[in-house]
Amino acid sequence: MKKSIRALLLLSLFGFSSTSFALSESEAEDLADLTAVFVYLKNDCGYQDLPDGQIRKALVFFAQQNRWDLTNYSSFNMKALGEDSYRDLSGIAVPNDTKCKSLARDSLSLLAYVK
Repeated sequence: MKKSIRALLLLSLFGFSSTSFALSESEAEDLADLTAVFVYLKNDCGYQDLPDGQIRKALVFFAQQNRWDLTNYSSFNMKALGEDSYRDLSGIAVPNDTKCKSLARDSLSLLAYVK
C-alpha cells in the first residue's frame, strides 16, 4: 500500500519532462494529481491554512521545472481531472494518518520553493 502512494506521488511530482510543447494530456493529469494532493492535505489532513495562492505558485513552479508549456492549460477540464485524482487518492486503502504523513512529507517541500 505504501508503495502505491509513493508511486502516485512520484508520478504526480515528476511526471514526464518535455521540451516546451503544449501541455499534453498526461502532463495535465500530473498537474491534476498534484493539485489533488494539496486539496487532500487541506481537506483531510488538517492543513487548512495552506494558502491557495502559494499552492498555485507551486503548481506553476512544478510545470516550469518540467519545461511544460501551460498556454493550452484551459483546453483541459482540469476540474474533472482533479476530482478524479482526488477520488482516486481518497480511495487508496491506507489509514488516513499514514496517507497524510506520506503526502505531507513528499509534497509540502515544493511549497518552500515558492514562498
